[in-house]
Amino acid sequence: MGDLRVDAELDACAAPEPISVIAPIAGGIVNTTEKRALLAVRGEASIGGHTSSLEGGFGGYDYTHGLLARHTAWRWAFAQGRTTTGEPVALNLVEGFVGEPECALWLGGELHPLAEGRLSFDADRPEAPWQVRTADGSVDLRFQPGGAHREHKNFGVIASRFLQPMGVFSGTVRLPGRAPVELLDVLGVTEDQDILW
Repeated sequence: MGDLRVDAELDACAAPEPISVIAPIAGGIVNTTEKRALLAVRGEASIGGHTSSLEGGFGGYDYTHGLLARHTAWRWAFAQGRTTTGEPVALNLVEGFVGEPECALWLGGELHPLAEGRLSFDADRPEAPWQVRTADGSVDLRFQPGGAHREHKNFGVIASRFLQPMGVFSGTVRLPGRAPVELLDVLGVTEDQDILW
């Protein structure tokens, strides 16, 4: 396929507010995280000699740091793009770990809290569609993987099982006082991680 080269800048000036959480960790001490979405992108990406402009796209980041429990596990979903009506949208859902405080939907310039995520998939066939929902049913999405990064390591006292598919989200998000928000093939990732450290 060739080499991947990305030359890009993310601009947070006009982006909506981030999610920022400092939380105690059961069995550990504390975790801090900041998640940003819908940042304007400038630049280009090249894959195997084919160059594409990133202008008009969205970028985001997930910064997490903490003193975690010896055994830590979570599932995560992150998506960003446009609704079927063209409005900028991004979603961050976590199941386990810190949970609900990290769950939110960015819609246009507004940040909306969401219930804790519920991600389900076939562990024997992680390339098959995933169900991505919230505990209260306000989010009901189907995630179709297009590829995945996997790592499984076991050194006895330290072990890691990591799966992070990339793909597209489709479905509905319901927010109080609004018409349902419809997503169709919005780019993003999911993650299933279980670590002993």
